[in-house]
Amino acid sequence: MNGLGKALALVLPLAAVLVGCPAAHVDPPVITDPAALTPPAAGTGFQIKTDSFEVPPGIEEQDCYFFKVSDVAAASGLPADKPVNLHRVQIVQKEGSHHMNIFRVRTIHGLGPASGAVVRGQNGAGECFKSPNWADWPLVANTQQKGDMDWTYPDGVANVLAPDEWLMLQTHYVNASTQTVPDNKGAVSANFYTLPQDQVKYELGTLFATNQNIRVCSKNPTPTFSQGCQVKSPAPVTVIGANGHFHSRGTEFAIYSWDGKSTATPAESQRFYTSKEWNEPPMLRSPELSTDLPSNGGVWYSCSYQWTPPAAEVGGCDALNAYDKTKNKITDDSQLDCCYAFGPIVEKNEHCNAFVYYYPKQDNVVCQ
Repeated sequence: MNGLGKALALVLPLAAVLVGCPAAHVDPPVITDPAALTPPAAGTGFQIKTDSFEVPPGIEEQDCYFFKVSDVAAASGLPADKPVNLHRVQIVQKEGSHHMNIFRVRTIHGLGPASGAVVRGQNGAGECFKSPNWADWPLVANTQQKGDMDWTYPDGVANVLAPDEWLMLQTHYVNASTQTVPDNKGAVSANFYTLPQDQVKYELGTLFATNQNIRVCSKNPTPTFSQGCQVKSPAPVTVIGANGHFHSRGTEFAIYSWDGKSTATPAESQRFYTSKEWNEPPMLRSPELSTDLPSNGGVWYSCSYQWTPPAAEVGGCDALNAYDKTKNKITDDSQLDCCYAFGPIVEKNEHCNAFVYYYPKQDNVVCQ
């Protein structure tokens, strides 16, 4: 065999192997700028977003944006008089977000669409900081610090939004001692993609629970607080998404499948979610998460903490005690123990919030 023949003998088998090999998978680039998030194509969904807003050092900014479903649907080529079957959620937010929640507006107290398209709050002041205002507003979507999320629900599952209802997007940025905003600016964009009506088999239900009976104090530095939420359903329901939220004193967040009756923490075999990260808690979702809750059962969640001295910027324990006394109306000074109680301000308060997504939706969900 001459030199050319030998070369062909080597090249041709290699070429055959290469032709038979599929191209290597390349993930699309992660979008980190909300302004770069392309809206869904006309007739396939809609986009809601915030403006770009300033978050100067030392500021906690929490703003509430209101959107009417029929308005954003019509502007995106969807029927204004038909339900929107939400099947995929894509969210991008600028780095430094503390949390972002989207709720369906229900009972109006001090906050609602009549207050304006945007209601702003700073450092705990303003209606957008008062959690009783959205106490019965069902959750639609949530993210925490990480800047992006893209989640498609299982086949046939949709969160059905009525055309006459309002959505509220709440964004919270913290530029303080425990958390910073790198460029002192916040912004959020969210895409909602739809599912045709004839493909909807199950309606998505959501659970947003917050345990407000928490106090993390210097003389009880490592407490754990627990609460159960019963989903009153004659048949099991399937959990497909879950995450937890607390502030910087939090050490472990756990969510369990619960029988709906017992008052003790369920067995470890029933635990399906764990987070040990306060600033970047994981969100577990389908297809990785799919767990059944028993009929008339629910979820049990617990938050564990490690007390730490308040930051110098807060003013030490004297300032924290004064804040605790005023906010929680404490009249007995012996109860003041440099405590972090439930509240919205990251530097002075703690949280214990659970977010759960399941199907089929149930109308009777009760938290202890």
